[in-house]
Amino acid sequence: MRNKIIAVLFLIQILFTGVAAAETLTLESCVRTALETHPDMVAAESKVASKKAAVGQSAADSRPQIKGGASYTRSDSTDSSYDTGRYNASISLEQSVYDWGKRGLKIEGARINMDAAEAEYIDTRDKIIVGVKSAYYNLNKAIRQHEVAKARFDNYQKRLLWAKSYYEVGTKPKIEVTKAESDLANSKLALVKASSAAEQYRAQLASSMGIPMMDIENVADVLSYKEWSVPIEQAVDRAISNRPDLASQRKKVEYAETLLALEKKGLSPEISASAGYSAYGSAPFDDNGWNAKLSLNFPLYDGGLTRSRVQGAEADLVTARAQLGSASNNVILEVRKAWHALAEAREALSASLEAERQARETYELAEGRYEAGVGSSLEISDAVESYASAQTNTILSLYECKAKRLDLEKAMGGLEE
Repeated sequence: MRNKIIAVLFLIQILFTGVAAAETLTLESCVRTALETHPDMVAAESKVASKKAAVGQSAADSRPQIKGGASYTRSDSTDSSYDTGRYNASISLEQSVYDWGKRGLKIEGARINMDAAEAEYIDTRDKIIVGVKSAYYNLNKAIRQHEVAKARFDNYQKRLLWAKSYYEVGTKPKIEVTKAESDLANSKLALVKASSAAEQYRAQLASSMGIPMMDIENVADVLSYKEWSVPIEQAVDRAISNRPDLASQRKKVEYAETLLALEKKGLSPEISASAGYSAYGSAPFDDNGWNAKLSLNFPLYDGGLTRSRVQGAEADLVTARAQLGSASNNVILEVRKAWHALAEAREALSASLEAERQARETYELAEGRYEAGVGSSLEISDAVESYASAQTNTILSLYECKAKRLDLEKAMGGLEE
């Protein structure tokens, strides 16, 4: 039912893409859309359902198995003076009474696999959230960089008009006009590249939501940075507790332990019971009878099969524990690197904001001097380039703060929508 609802929502979004594209897409709405429509989420949910069904399959062996049948046979022969017909109907019941815990271990193993699938589902969810947020931040960055490139282009257009007017009245040489035209052409190229980058990130955001052909126009700007921090020890503890990939790896260790216990019971006896009733004869229910049986099966020797399976299960358990240790080490390293990267990004942002403030003051002074006819083309060009570069650095620093915080949140696990 849930998959049908998702499919309907997906079709509605496709049909009304043109309407939705005109609206401003928030980060929250993009994440919600991705969690509802992304194929990876559908696959992860289906995997959980499959493992849940496997638990039921394992439990079925502990329940009574009932079978029924009916037949009618007719025969004739040359030495018989009449045709014969025979009816037969039967019903039987089989029940495993006790198997020294093997059945329970099989059910437990299936449940562990289901828990592992649920952890993988959460891991898939976190990855999709990270993908959407990363694409959204990249698009914010590209749009801001496009605005800087547009402002730079406009500044050079204005400077070209000034240079032409000064040249016409004879206060500036021809080289001022030539230099202004060259700078304008270069700024136009940068503007085209910035526009292309923004379109590529729009496509990336659409793909991260699971709707690759969706047209995206307006998005909210969330690139401003709010102070946020967490002690590194707390970050590591949260990661060890919350990371779904670690939870999945722990379940693999539990499964290996369960499988080892199950293999050790390979030569354990089994007790089973069965009963049946049948009716038969040339007419229905002419004769009838019943039977009941209690069996004890005790394997004596299997050619070393159980011993080999136990050895293999022991090796698998060692491997699973080692992989869990390795995964834990990698998670701790990931958290520490992300924590220090965020601290560096915060420091870089402070420096970038100060550099932008100074570059703006220099640009305003140089623009005023050139407008008054006393500044040189070199002075105004340097000021425009320095200011544009400072603005770009600030945008990159804001993006890095967002991206590094996202990296740390991902490393700690338990991402919020």
